[in-house]
Amino acid sequence: MIRLATSMALALCLSFLPHTVSAATYSIGSMNITGGSVVVDGFLPAPAAFNYIGPNTNLVGGYIGSGGASLLASAYDPYGIASFDWYGSPVSLYTAAASLGDTLSPAGTFTGGPVPSGTLDNVAGTITLDLSSLFGTWNDGDFITGTGRNDGVTWAMATGTWNPVTHAYTLYWDSRTMGQIACVNPDECISHWVLEGTASPVPVPATFWLFGSGLLGLIGVLRRRKSENN
Repeated sequence: MIRLATSMALALCLSFLPHTVSAATYSIGSMNITGGSVVVDGFLPAPAAFNYIGPNTNLVGGYIGSGGASLLASAYDPYGIASFDWYGSPVSLYTAAASLGDTLSPAGTFTGGPVPSGTLDNVAGTITLDLSSLFGTWNDGDFITGTGRNDGVTWAMATGTWNPVTHAYTLYWDSRTMGQIACVNPDECISHWVLEGTASPVPVPATFWLFGSGLLGLIGVLRRRKSENN
């Protein structure tokens, strides 16, 4: 009985440790963005770096940003994910199930995706994220620039490196950007994105730790009783 209880307690505790030495993949529980940039073929030869990070960049926590419908072309979205300058006008990034619309692009012009979700691998040190819901608004128009479109260029998922100790990540993906940006030939408007920040796995529910500690306590009681009987 004691051996059985001990085995159960150890198995339970080890199965929910987020940084064990065994190979394991965990869902992303929360994340933030500290920086990023984009290079677009046929346009800017150098990376356009983010010059504004929004107040909420937990991509996996829900859709973020209000789009550009209520903004002047010269203004960035203060509630967006991030912004950067593009040929003198700000680009604001947001996530949504479909484009939110602007002066030159009605709402729903482009289909987005679900709230971003992904995984962390603590052994390989990698991160994978579905960013099919990522849009930008620029110069009174929307464009889609995330992952998950089967067009021969756009990556299925954003991928990159993740440090299980510091939780720092760097994500990469390519996207054939479509929307208000005009592309003369199909090799233009291919965007190469980089995101940086931190990401944490889904936390272990407190009930599991309580259950595991209860089993360990039971083991102690059984051992004491066994010693008293002997």
